[in-house]
Amino acid sequence: MDEGKNFRVLKSAGYSQAMKWKMQHSSATVERRNLDDGGEPLPALARGEALGLSSPLARIAVRSMNRIVIVQVTDIICLDAEDNYVKIRTDRPYLHKETLTRLMSRLDPTSFLRVHRSHAVNLREVRELRPQVHGEYAIVLSDGTELMSGRSYKDQVRKAFALD
Repeated sequence: MDEGKNFRVLKSAGYSQAMKWKMQHSSATVERRNLDDGGEPLPALARGEALGLSSPLARIAVRSMNRIVIVQVTDIICLDAEDNYVKIRTDRPYLHKETLTRLMSRLDPTSFLRVHRSHAVNLREVRELRPQVHGEYAIVLSDGTELMSGRSYKDQVRKAFALD
């Protein structure tokens, strides 16, 4: 009996029983994927660990018209959210199809700081902080761009720039 048919038969017997079988089957598949044909663990490269998939990004591949542009993370000045896209600002802007939250999770937290629900900055590019009311800051970047931090991010901004 094939696996899809097993699941359908169990599902007719009861949803919770079918889901339990599905979860057990899924975890067994993942465990088998990390083993070679002889049952030995796969090398780190085959599992993707040696490719730096868990380490912070060093560059971002951005689709631009009919080409893919490689943007060095060190060249990024700031990031702006635009729905499910991120505007990456370097010497010129690039539009990258990924949410700001997802991209921030892949970047080095010691280099980038989320300062607003729509903005993140490269800490090396911040030139000036101007305190505003309610714990907000006007943040001036190296290219002259001025961003406002959000009130809910005031503690992170203070900690990042040792303002306490």
